[in-house]
Order: sequence, then C-alpha cells, then structure tokens
Amino acid sequence: MNQIRVEAPASSANLGPGFDVFAMALDSPRDSVSLRLGGGAEGRTPSVRMAKVTGFDVPGSEAENGACVVCLEMAKRLGIKKQVVVELGKRVPIGLGMGSSGASAAAAAVAMNELLGLGLTSDELIFYAGTGEAVMSGTPHYDNVSASILGGFVVVRGGPGESPTAVRFEPLPGPSVCVASPIVTRPRRKTEYARSLLPDSVPLETLVANVANASLMVSGFAKKDIKLIGEGMTDRVVEQARKTMIPGYDRVKSRAISAGAAGVCISGAGPSMVAIVDKKKEEPKKVLEAMLSAFGREQVKSSGYVTRIGRGARVVKGS
Repeated sequence: MNQIRVEAPASSANLGPGFDVFAMALDSPRDSVSLRLGGGAEGRTPSVRMAKVTGFDVPGSEAENGACVVCLEMAKRLGIKKQVVVELGKRVPIGLGMGSSGASAAAAAVAMNELLGLGLTSDELIFYAGTGEAVMSGTPHYDNVSASILGGFVVVRGGPGESPTAVRFEPLPGPSVCVASPIVTRPRRKTEYARSLLPDSVPLETLVANVANASLMVSGFAKKDIKLIGEGMTDRVVEQARKTMIPGYDRVKSRAISAGAAGVCISGAGPSMVAIVDKKKEEPKKVLEAMLSAFGREQVKSSGYVTRIGRGARVVKGS
C-alpha cells in the first residue's frame, strides 16, 4: 500500500459520572488523515512532513500538530525509518468538547497501522493516539481517542504513564444524540483550565452516588436500555464544578429533559452539551430546539445538530 486515508469521528467524553473513563463516538463530524510514504531510503531517521491542512485552522508545524506527533512517535518507537507525508482534513470543531484533537490523533494512528501493516492491537493504537492528543490538551486522555478509534460507547482504564485498556459496546440503533454548543469565550488551553476547577476531594456519599450512576450507564449500554443510560448521566462532582463555564447550564438541562431527553450532560470539558434521546419515543429535533432556546434565554448564541452514536475510525481510501 502506497497511500491511505482514514476517517475518525468526533466523540463525547465523561458522559456525566464517567470522568476520564467513559466516551461515546458521534457519527458526525469526522476528521480525515491521509498518509503516504515520501522519498528516502531505509536507514534514515524517521521523519514526518505535514503537506496540507484543510478545514478548521490547526497548527501546521509537525511538532505542534497532533496527527504528525502520532506518526512520528509510532515511527520512532517501532523503528520505521521512512518519511511519512501527512494531509489532514479537519472537520471536528476545535475547543467545543467534541474530542477534536482526539479525532485527528486516532485517524493518524489507524492510518499508520494500516499503511505499514503494523498489526497493532486496539489498546496499542489508543496508546499512540494518546501521544498526539496530549499535544493539544496537555496530557494523554485515552477516553476521547478510544471512542474515535473503536466507535460506540467505550470504557477505558489508564492514565498518563499507564497502558490503556478499553472495552467497547456496540453503537445502539435507537438513540439520537443532540449536540448544543454555546458561543462563549473559552480560556486558552481550555481542558487544562477545566481540570483546574475540580475539587481535590469529595465526600464519600458523593463518590458512592457517582459510582452508582456510572454503573447504571454501563448497565444501560449492556442491556440496550436508553432510559437506563439517561438515568446514569448524572454527575455530582465534575459537572457541578464546571457548569460555571456554561451560561444557562441548569436551564438547558431542565428544558432538554422536559422536551423528552433521557439524559443530558456536558460533552467532555465543554462548553457543548449533549442529550440522549430515544427517537422511537421522542422527537430529537424538539429536544435540540429546547436546548438552543434555553441558551437564548440566557442571551447566549448557540448552534447544534442531531446525530447518533457512531462507528470508529475506518479506511476510506488506499492504494
């Protein structure tokens, strides 16, 4: 294979009580990474060259671009002494809590694996994708990249310096996902700032409540029970600390539930919010309209769309 193109989807992490552990792939939007081998004989040191970036504006330098960092890290660790030429199609919005850096990092890891026939496991791909995601967010968060690589709903264990282990649940056909993104001023290195808001300790009863909700959500995905998933999307620690970043958080959540959402939460570090809707029983567009209207009542402009739980990274072109 001389060249390849891989797409990887946006994702929503945490999903309420699953901080740094849960994530869900979204069917759209998707980033794409195209790779080809450049000139140069075996024996040279590994190198990566960014040839083109389209879509949203991201760093074009190889040292600052997550997709390039993934390719170079894989080449160094796996002894690939070739030049890799990268083209990035950036379609996942940046800084909205939709796993933008994770999507391009995931696409790059899968593309390297397929282009060079490396035969890496999914957990190994998640590890390498995490190195690129860390460039933008400051530390390798495996939740977003796991969902972008595997698709569906994922539970991942492993932090900085640890090898990740991910468990995937198939995408459910029943639910729609409403994504509402307020237009607000975001701090530089938003994810790091959002983490700085978190408490150093929590009461035992709060911990127990979060474990119970997280367990309900996993049970819901295992049983394909949308109502149970929604009931588990309640967090008493992270969202309570971060909701100050999102004007109208309480109103948006309340209006979405009233309109028929099974559950509502902040997407990743925000400011986007996501709602799970059983489309067989409720109208997803009405839920989205309720969320956008609630932001409007707070004098906050917003945009949104309806999607579904998506599948993971996939090869769309190779030769």
